[in-house]
Amino acid sequence: MKKADGGVYDGEWKDCKRNGMGTYRYADGDVYDGEWKDGKKNGKGTYKYADGDIYDGEWKDGKMNGKGTHKYADGDIYDGEWKRWEDEWEWNYEIC
Repeated sequence: MKKADGGVYDGEWKDCKRNGMGTYRYADGDVYDGEWKDGKKNGKGTYKYADGDIYDGEWKDGKMNGKGTHKYADGDIYDGEWKRWEDEWEWNYEIC
């Protein structure tokens, strides 16, 4: 289903919201493939950024939250626990 913002969603629905497994292709070239709950990224999923970065891990309420690995286009890798509080990020990671 194509959205007004130019994004395209292909996946499962429940009560007119993205629920279950699905892929969302954003207009800017980013792609999220994974689990959805009540229209938000929730559970396990992979987010591929148009610039080459990739986050593979856990999501909660549309935010990276839990165990995950973020591979940056420049070669850096952050692997660890991600937490989200309002506009602040905290993560524990190892640089590989």
